[in-house]
Amino acid sequence: MVTIYDIARECNCSSATVSKVFNNTGNISAKKRQEILEAAERMGYVPNIAARSLVNSKSNMVGVLLFVDKALGLRHELFSEILNAFRVQMEARQYEILLISEEAKLWQGSLLRHCNALRLDGVFCLSCDYDAPAVKELAASSLPLVGFEIPYEGVSCVESKNYEASKNLTRYLLARGHRDIAFIAGTDTFITRERIRGYRDALAEQGLPPDRYLQRCGFFSKDEGEIATRLLMTYDKGCTAAMYPDDFTAIAGMRELKKYGISVPEDLSVTGFDGITLGRLISPQLTTVKQNASELGRIAADILADRVEGTDTSPCSVRLETEIFEGESVLPGPYGKE
Repeated sequence: MVTIYDIARECNCSSATVSKVFNNTGNISAKKRQEILEAAERMGYVPNIAARSLVNSKSNMVGVLLFVDKALGLRHELFSEILNAFRVQMEARQYEILLISEEAKLWQGSLLRHCNALRLDGVFCLSCDYDAPAVKELAASSLPLVGFEIPYEGVSCVESKNYEASKNLTRYLLARGHRDIAFIAGTDTFITRERIRGYRDALAEQGLPPDRYLQRCGFFSKDEGEIATRLLMTYDKGCTAAMYPDDFTAIAGMRELKKYGISVPEDLSVTGFDGITLGRLISPQLTTVKQNASELGRIAADILADRVEGTDTSPCSVRLETEIFEGESVLPGPYGKE
């Protein structure tokens, strides 16, 4: 294997000069720089990234924790769009990304040791179990880290304004004449609790009971959407609208409603959350909250790169606005204007 010492002999210079050329440092003449680069290409030189990271104490590699449903994985548009924007911005700042496996046996129960062994400069927690001890240990370490919807104090976070989004979506249904609104909450996380709070506060503004139609299911799952819908059908409470925790469960729920002879939106209005493309391709188009996924990914990348480079090491929390996409899955309720 060709080394910098071989190139130095070929170009009649020191190995330090060759190193400065490859690292783009030092006061090297344009002629000598070109000679060294041409020799490296001619001789088939391949930089030893591992050795360089040992010298520089920096690998220019960051890890991404993306622990999602295995049946769905990267096909989930919200996470894939965030990840792609994160990747593009990190590459623009001269970093590469590495997906970290969620199989604990591969890192023997310690994500921190695994990340250190990989010599990662930082980590983006895009989707993982924030209650897991291994994730808590990682977040408490000195390794630069930013998380999507991460609930820990003193850790940099990017997220949408979930409380406001849920409150505004509930207000939207109320304004359309719905009073009996079922709220199907996702997995019990900080974000879910924020969305429930927004739902309750919007109902309280109208003097309506907050928990009459509250029920729980999971996130991002056809099965969860079907289960939640079947449970909804067992209640004889006469709700006229149902708010699902994400677009996937909403779409699965709409399919399940057909089995019960329930037509959307004629018999029941339905909303989702996230704003994925699939919701606009079905009929009726899904009314939902759209998150700014690409901006979430870009900001997460800048925060992490700044922390790695030491230009801004203070933890920060960035919360982005959302918007309601008015599809076709909501009709005026019984209290709407004629």
